[in-house]
Amino acid sequence: MRKFYTLLAVVCAFLYASTASAGIKNLMVQDFESTTDPAALGWKSQNLAGGMSIAGDQYGNYFQFSLGSNNGRSCYNIWGSDIYNGQLENGVYHLELEWNYAQGSNNQYGTQLAIISDDAPAVHNGNYVAKEGSQWLFALTELDADRNFYVNDQQDQTFILTPGTWLKIKMDINVNDRTVAYTVADVQETVVYAEGVRTVPEGVNMLATGINQYNARYYSIVQMDNIKVQVISDYDIANPPSVALTGVNGIERTYTITFLEEEELYIIGTDGQEHSEFYMDCDGKYVYTTSTSGTLKAWTMSGSATSEVVTTEVECVPIVLPAVDAVISKVESGYAKTYTLNVSNADVPTQPTIFIEYSFVNENGVEEVKGSDKFSGEKVAVSSKGTLTVTTVAPGFTSNTITVVNDKEYVIDALIDFQHQTAESLTEKGFQAMDPLDSSTTSGENNWTARQRMYYEIATGEVDEEGKPTYTKYVVYGPSEAGYEPIQRYRYLQSNLNEETAHSLFAPLYTWYGTTGVSPRAYYEEDGVTPLVDPQGAPGGTTNLQIKLGIGLVFSGQVNDEESYNPNSLSYSPILINYVTMGVDGLTDDNFIMVNKIDDYGSSAVHPQFPAGTDPEAAKAEYKAMDLGGLVEIYKGTETFQLYRVQTSVTSVTVFKLSPNGVEEVNTDAIVSDHNAPIYNLNGIQVNPNNLQRGVYIKQGKKFIVR
Repeated sequence: MRKFYTLLAVVCAFLYASTASAGIKNLMVQDFESTTDPAALGWKSQNLAGGMSIAGDQYGNYFQFSLGSNNGRSCYNIWGSDIYNGQLENGVYHLELEWNYAQGSNNQYGTQLAIISDDAPAVHNGNYVAKEGSQWLFALTELDADRNFYVNDQQDQTFILTPGTWLKIKMDINVNDRTVAYTVADVQETVVYAEGVRTVPEGVNMLATGINQYNARYYSIVQMDNIKVQVISDYDIANPPSVALTGVNGIERTYTITFLEEEELYIIGTDGQEHSEFYMDCDGKYVYTTSTSGTLKAWTMSGSATSEVVTTEVECVPIVLPAVDAVISKVESGYAKTYTLNVSNADVPTQPTIFIEYSFVNENGVEEVKGSDKFSGEKVAVSSKGTLTVTTVAPGFTSNTITVVNDKEYVIDALIDFQHQTAESLTEKGFQAMDPLDSSTTSGENNWTARQRMYYEIATGEVDEEGKPTYTKYVVYGPSEAGYEPIQRYRYLQSNLNEETAHSLFAPLYTWYGTTGVSPRAYYEEDGVTPLVDPQGAPGGTTNLQIKLGIGLVFSGQVNDEESYNPNSLSYSPILINYVTMGVDGLTDDNFIMVNKIDDYGSSAVHPQFPAGTDPEAAKAEYKAMDLGGLVEIYKGTETFQLYRVQTSVTSVTVFKLSPNGVEEVNTDAIVSDHNAPIYNLNGIQVNPNNLQRGVYIKQGKKFIVR
């Protein structure tokens, strides 16, 4: 792993090649031990602030940038050039950090770490080094999907980096010679991946002012730790030590205190006793353990210099783990439900790995389900009336147990089946036939056929080299030129949606209309003055509902009924609207809405497997009859939900109400969903329900989120 193996023990060669009286001064240090908020340390992101966090393990805290299901995004930290004022006695300084490509992207590549030298850079979501006029000193860039990386502009000199490998990246920057001598090694510095000297072009600032981290899409995770900018001085320097809580065992606390080789560490423990430690006795990382609450003080001395005193308040009491949040993530008729067990270690000192233990006992006292050593996100399916008991466990911490009583029986009250709509039923509702989707070219909506992701498999009866069964893939919906079925499409013009049709088209489902999620950008005719409208006079930015036969309801995301747009007014494409909002009328918080979706042009569709010998046509008929929505979302009856543009479809919406057998349990004071009710923002100001931007809103006293 990273960190305290070589935290401050190894500094660049130029620092230790000087005289014994010289001192090493930290101009900037970020070890992420003092806060859990990246913003407090100056970290920012243009479009994904929520992807930044300070995580931790048994070695301490580190910075993490997690992309999730987003396109490529950047985060950055600008410490500025002021830290160098009057500090560069010989024009040389040292920069180092520990960096981990913890999880590779799964769709694109190009993740990049860049050391930049601009106090006010034009940060953007992409390759910083490739940006014209960019000021940079060092870059580590992912070249391809095989995790080949290269340093600076040397794409012909690559090395393979396995995700999860912590690197130590070190630079000696000579401002006068305009050179950057660098090494990229594993964190123990036993394996060198790349080393060399870059001569920086004239016109580029030689003072490192910050970091720009770009993550390629999707789900890539990058971590950083121990970022330091240092100089060597001819006079004595004593740097404040780093004090990190690294162990919890009941009331016992363990701190690791790190300091530089030229320094001597002094400590006053929580018991009031003072003692000192030499670097050679502990390799610069002294471990202090106590079971006594109090104040821990630490400082360093080097020659005639004494550092500031680092003060840490220590509280030696048992720490109770957070309880699991058991969220219903699936509902079925009867008592059957699936609970997703979520727990976070973000607010727990040392961020231990939290294990989950659970047991479900039915009303007859029989244990039906149990599990241990599980992690957050574990799904527990129960089928009967009973009690679910869940405990969080981590060594050294006090466990926390909750119980969930599963005593509500549900029945299906309504099923809106979008996937199996027919051409006849849609025509009766006022939908209009469109040209079939029959493209083999990957572009926007065409991906539904071009990607060929709507398929089933039949076992071959054979096994591979690892002894696993092999299957033959049978694509159902795809381009006809490849022998597959094109997708038949029907659309309902936005201009036909009004308050009445929005509620009645697929009652009791309410289909929102208007400009939900539209960018505030204005749309105009070619004269640049006349607002762009559809044939019924609806403003530009409205959109159409669409049914893809065999797939489901799709939100077209187009500008207007003609699906045309003014290229002089729009920035890049007609797909401008991200979300349409839906809900179910007349429900209460005691009810549930289950939404089955297919995301990413078919990636999350159900891909059933049939046994060897199954007739392909029989398998196709069974495939078409089942619900292909592999992505399941659960909402309370009064909540609304969103459908993302052309890449996502809703296959079905199922409404569950309490069984008549449990009618006495109904909350008679529950709010009934009314989608005409006013909506307010968090400041209490009523807002336009047809133009909700991303954020949190309040309706009928309940909060809901537009993502």
